Amino acid sequence: MSFLNYLLCNGYIDNGVYNFLCTQYNNSKDIDDIILSTTGLLEDDLIKLKVKYYKLVYTDLDNFVPLDDIDYSRMEKLLAVPFDLNNNTISIAINDPENLTVKDKINYYITSISKFRNVNIKYFIAKLSRIQSIFQELLYANDNAVTKIINDAIKANASDIHITPFQNVFVIMFRVDGELVDYKTFPISEYQTIAVSLKVKSKFDISENRRPQSGQFCINQVDFRLSTHPTIYGENIVIRILNKNNDNLSIESLGFNSDEIEYFRKIVKLSQGIIIFCGPTGSGKTTSIYSLIELIEKKSRNVMTLEDPIEYKISNVRQTEIKPGVIDFASGVRSILRQDPDVIFIGEIRDEETAHMAIRASMTGHLVFTTIHANDSIGAIFRLKHFNIASSFIAENIITIISQRLVKKASGKGRTIISEILKPNDVLSNLISNNASRMEILDYAINNLHFKTIKEDAIYKAKQNMVSVEELETKYNILL
Repeated sequence: MSFLNYLLCNGYIDNGVYNFLCTQYNNSKDIDDIILSTTGLLEDDLIKLKVKYYKLVYTDLDNFVPLDDIDYSRMEKLLAVPFDLNNNTISIAINDPENLTVKDKINYYITSISKFRNVNIKYFIAKLSRIQSIFQELLYANDNAVTKIINDAIKANASDIHITPFQNVFVIMFRVDGELVDYKTFPISEYQTIAVSLKVKSKFDISENRRPQSGQFCINQVDFRLSTHPTIYGENIVIRILNKNNDNLSIESLGFNSDEIEYFRKIVKLSQGIIIFCGPTGSGKTTSIYSLIELIEKKSRNVMTLEDPIEYKISNVRQTEIKPGVIDFASGVRSILRQDPDVIFIGEIRDEETAHMAIRASMTGHLVFTTIHANDSIGAIFRLKHFNIASSFIAENIITIISQRLVKKASGKGRTIISEILKPNDVLSNLISNNASRMEILDYAINNLHFKTIKEDAIYKAKQNMVSVEELETKYNILL
């Protein structure tokens, strides 16, 4: 009885599907696809049935290492993966043990290699999708074009790589100092090789091009976060470059003045309270927090983080990356609070639950760093209120709020910070607690706390020839 008969007799397929599958016996890939699409079985279910029927051992090929002297490009056509040589036996993963023609070709090829001439062949069952991904990894993952693109992006100090397909070409651009700049344009015929290589590195489903996917990979200790998005001409690919050299984390290199740096050195020594950075995506909030964490005596204080993603790896810091379905910010804070922390960095307050956990952590004897999306420092206060945090809790726990943007330097090389720093005193805290309006808080801060808005800082730095006037006017609508 064949495997198809087994499926028919046990009710997994009906006669119509069986008869159709019998006409496809030369193409095991099509047979599996048809079974999965017509029966409702999952690939895991199908592989379990094959293991039971053929009485072969299953291999997930998770620790696969190519064997020397095997031409895997030839084995790809056979959907067979030689993966181990031990005690004069070569182990080969296949998906269709009934295909005798394939087995004959495997035997002929293996015995034609002198090294394997007298070895025995032992077959294992593997998922078809895993076999296909192995070959994609072998044949595409070391593509020289991808390696060159990545290396050139790192040399250009790019934060992101954009790969965009059009009708006849695809365009690659780098984001450098906040702006997209052209890198190269390639014929569309080369797009698929690069796209597949990147998807293999990120462990994506290489056959899926209709839905967005996201993942990550690492090359030479540099981490990359990759996302795809379907367009009419193919998948748009964006690669975020992470884990850059943390020599850039010096607080002095960011653009804060000496008085601000001295203030930061004092507040990082506090034992509890919350320090908030706000601003749009790409404004350097996380980098600023990293630079403050570097000021902390980390050997004597337990510093723990929750990040999405981890952008820099810092010595003597317990860093955790958010993973959807596994750990989020709110559940992560709960877990961290059981780890005897002194300092907690919560990558972003995105929802009400995380906001409450951040305030709770600061109220129970922890120094908390976090970011929030708000236009300015006073806006961050009202953003917390939007998350149903009591005004009294906000007033009692906020140490400082920093709003910042990144602006091109006047020299055109690199970027620097324009910022505003709100440092509440008892009176301002009472205003917050008593639900004062935005204007009341702003007026008091300007008139009594020497508070300078981000616009004032931008104008000052422009007049000192520190930042690009053009970018202030076009990007931030700040007119001198």
